[in-house]
Amino acid sequence: VQTILDGAVPMLLVRGQLSDLVSAANAEEFLTRFPQVEFVDVAGAGHMVAGDRNDIFADAILGFLARHSA
Repeated sequence: VQTILDGAVPMLLVRGQLSDLVSAANAEEFLTRFPQVEFVDVAGAGHMVAGDRNDIFADAILGFLARHSA
């Protein structure tokens, strides 16, 4: 857990702007605490981003993996 908190593990937060579980304020708080986290805020998606905007979700995941593949 400490390795993750120290930023040695790449992380991506994908949030649907219409989410009823992860508010914009919660996302901002998380990103303030962990500024190394990449963030994608998806318009037109609720909490289930992959179901609501699969195109954007897939692009975010594939891009993240491409940037962090060894």
